[in-house]
Amino acid sequence: MKKALLPRSTTLVLALVLALCTLLYASWKTVHFIWLSHRETINERQPFQPIMVARWRKLDWREVLNVPDRSKKELPWFDTRLPTNNEPPDFPYQRGPIGNSWFASSPYDPGSFLPNSRFKWKRGLAITGPGSEPMIGWHGTLHSHTGWSDGAATPQEAYGFARDRGGLDFFAVTDHPEFWLFNPGRTWDQLKEIAAMANRPDFVALPGFEYSSPIFGHYTVIGSDGVCSAIKCPELSDFYRWLLLPKNRDALVAFAHPLVQRDNAGRFEFAQMGFVPALEKQMFGVEVIHWSGHDRFHFGFSGRQPFIDEAMAQGWHTGALGSQDNHSLNWGLANARIGVLSKNLDRPSLIEALRARRFYATSSRDLEMAFDAKTSTGTWTPMGGIIQIPRPQKTKAKSTDVKLMIETRLRLFEPDQYNAPRRIEWILDGRVISRLDFEGLPHELASTEDTANYYSGEITGAFSERLVSDGERHYLYARMFMGDDFATYAQSSPIIFSGHHSPSKP
Repeated sequence: MKKALLPRSTTLVLALVLALCTLLYASWKTVHFIWLSHRETINERQPFQPIMVARWRKLDWREVLNVPDRSKKELPWFDTRLPTNNEPPDFPYQRGPIGNSWFASSPYDPGSFLPNSRFKWKRGLAITGPGSEPMIGWHGTLHSHTGWSDGAATPQEAYGFARDRGGLDFFAVTDHPEFWLFNPGRTWDQLKEIAAMANRPDFVALPGFEYSSPIFGHYTVIGSDGVCSAIKCPELSDFYRWLLLPKNRDALVAFAHPLVQRDNAGRFEFAQMGFVPALEKQMFGVEVIHWSGHDRFHFGFSGRQPFIDEAMAQGWHTGALGSQDNHSLNWGLANARIGVLSKNLDRPSLIEALRARRFYATSSRDLEMAFDAKTSTGTWTPMGGIIQIPRPQKTKAKSTDVKLMIETRLRLFEPDQYNAPRRIEWILDGRVISRLDFEGLPHELASTEDTANYYSGEITGAFSERLVSDGERHYLYARMFMGDDFATYAQSSPIIFSGHHSPSKP
């Protein structure tokens, strides 16, 4: 008779230890999830020091969207129930059915159930204001998965779904290449071919991947020459060195869903966003909206300010990204996305706008938004841009005290009646410097034309140039809370004020 490999008492002890470890792990996951999900507003943790007075004016949709022909009376709805005579002759979008389409999705936004809130007539409708280069806001997402990793279906189906049923203008498949180790037939060259075949005049398909380290976090990569999995690049330094190879210098990289991978609690994730100067031009964004949630990204690793502020303080120039991170058959159906400001919808124009950080994150499906700033002697610079601020020169001659000001301008068009703008905040170097609350219902920016409601306006403000003229690097962005419970969110990419190029101190 064979003897047992371990005495019964030892087996019992090991079983108890394993059960205890499992219980502790489950408890930690639960407590950590509650901690991350706690809806604490950023203003409760940061002192509010208003140094800018904001003003608003309501605009007609023709004015805010710079419609070339102001005689047009029809709102630019994309609704299958409306007659086609509301569309221009070269209308580039298909009119999909209501059933099983994006109209019947997303519990986060009641407006997504209503076809009459779908704004898709974009050709020629520029959101930027007077004095700015006319640009259109194109909607899309740069983070999604298919059955090539931990999602569903194929990249071909994902591109087609996002284009024809999701209603997106651009879309990237970014599967985890770690899964390809077990599927040799799935290659980077094959994904590039699939994306090229999915391109249309009204749709840009991008190939990408998600570097997925269980220790150092996840990064989405667009425009690289090949992939680098966490198996091939186990250390963060390996991944960064791979990005710096000459063949990858045109790649765009983003921090994906900070702290969503809760096990690390941020100790090693992104190595706390440590700044690598050689990668500054490539690290173009950080997700501030994941799926349709934004609250948890207001904590940051420090628990005091959002992740994007921590990245900017380190020296990065990161734009604000909204991610759907699809893992099922719903590409384009979720509300989270980015709006990219560009004249044209093609791959070179899109990549140029992403590299310039000329985009905003939003959990509204149809929000058009532009954010600009300028000095008293300059021109309007769009979100993501850099404004050079010289140090004030001291002179012995007495002169009148001229107050030089930084002007800001936010323009918005929101066609969804459920996404009334409720609060707009301006953040300078991680601090709220101004706040505008809309209290009235119906909303102050609301307009009604025939049976359609929409929100449209321009919000301006100015603050002293002295705050950013000390020769250091400063940044400014705007964020907007919408809906009755502030659940819908939008955030511009930061504008940088630079006297000389040096990162701010954290």
